[in-house]
Amino acid sequence: MAPDVEFRADLYRGTAAYYDRYRKPYPDALFDDLIRRARAAPDGRLLDLACGTGQISLPLSGRFASVVAVDQEDESVAYGRAKSSRFGIGNITWVTGSAETVDLGGRFELVTVGNAFHRLRRDAVASRMRSWLVPDGGVALIWGDMPWVGGTGWQEELMRFFIDWVARMDVADRVPQGFEEAMRHDPHESVLRRAGFDYVGKFEFPVEQSWSLEELTGYMYSTSLLNRAVLRERCAAFEEDLAGRLLEVDPTGNFSGPASYAYELALAPAR
Repeated sequence: MAPDVEFRADLYRGTAAYYDRYRKPYPDALFDDLIRRARAAPDGRLLDLACGTGQISLPLSGRFASVVAVDQEDESVAYGRAKSSRFGIGNITWVTGSAETVDLGGRFELVTVGNAFHRLRRDAVASRMRSWLVPDGGVALIWGDMPWVGGTGWQEELMRFFIDWVARMDVADRVPQGFEEAMRHDPHESVLRRAGFDYVGKFEFPVEQSWSLEELTGYMYSTSLLNRAVLRERCAAFEEDLAGRLLEVDPTGNFSGPASYAYELALAPAR
């Protein structure tokens, strides 16, 4: 058991609009498979922790009687609440709070965490998730590749660009020291099993994605390392460098490549 690493609470401040617009949605096939394996009933309740602007809460709102969406970033919660109102979705309760301390009432059939479990105090949150779930209820840790993962020429150049600018801005410390080692030596499966869950497995969904230069720029601004609050007056230079490097690889400006989405599923024991 490795000690939890601690992420700063303000890493995504100012990113809500970029996160909502430029993060690709999770595939419908992933959600369909999750609902089937978790045996989630349509009259049940969903808890979406670290919900962001609603990338899980909104598309799954029609699969549950009610949804509670929790995020520590008030800007993201406000954005998600406004978006659900525009779409006429009335069964989501939006809550500002951290997964480690939020006070929630009632039980849930499914708890989801999208692209964020590694940022939480995992043992504490896993224990809390177990207490919130009905017997046989499920926990789904949902993930999606970053656009520079895939092995095409433009993806490799985008990864080099990202690494270059993290060094240039001297922001590598926004990822806590020892994070990668902690994930290797104490994977999520171990954390969930330690909390008493029955680990079902990891299920992957490969897709082919296309990105424009604007979308890739917006994605960068949605990250914790290279958002506009980090770059400040260097945003113009950042965008110019990104465009120059990617267009040199592919002058068409249409960037396509493979990506993978996945979820890990664990079930609370039946009682």
